[in-house]
Amino acid sequence: MRRILHLAITEARIELRERYALSGLILYVLAAAFIVFSIWRELPPKEWGLTFWIVFLFCALMAVVRSFDKESESRYYYFYTLYHPHELFGAKVIYNFLLLLSIFLLLWFVLGMMAGNPVFRFGWFLAMGVMASIGLSFLLTFISSIAIKAHQNAALTSILALPLLIPILLSTLRLNAYALGIPPDDNPWNEMAMLSAMICLVTGMSLWLFPYLWRS
Repeated sequence: MRRILHLAITEARIELRERYALSGLILYVLAAAFIVFSIWRELPPKEWGLTFWIVFLFCALMAVVRSFDKESESRYYYFYTLYHPHELFGAKVIYNFLLLLSIFLLLWFVLGMMAGNPVFRFGWFLAMGVMASIGLSFLLTFISSIAIKAHQNAALTSILALPLLIPILLSTLRLNAYALGIPPDDNPWNEMAMLSAMICLVTGMSLWLFPYLWRS
């Protein structure tokens, strides 16, 4: 675990050194929230939730799409001699999870300040943000590792990720309705269990397949 955390800290230092990526993400969040505020001023709960998760989804794609494009081939060989594939993958996932959770909290704050904050159950909404960040960090990190092999990282990551994100997004939107006080179902625990199962499936598949992908 110490080796994974060391790799995650190294990843964060590289990103902080190249500030244009993080600055671009923050600018994207602020611009999206300002556009929503300029058009609608104050959104009803349903439209607010849908807008929030669509903006968060595209922010997640922008944030994780560059997970593996910073390493050259020689650096991959160097990592291959030092680390287990799960250590490298785990470090990328931890960094991307913290990045996505930060984007979630920033977007929640900014959009709430500009277009109102209709969240009724704060604990549920925060739990959804944590679970969505976990699922997206595993899924998008793994897809980014596939796309980098084709040397079309940004385009291929988006093409592969969007169909796979639909089930997670649908479950998140149903739970989002409950967090906003407009439940489509009286028992949200069923949807929470479904979302947890999908995240576990994505986690297991990515941990199982990534070592084979890395060795190639």
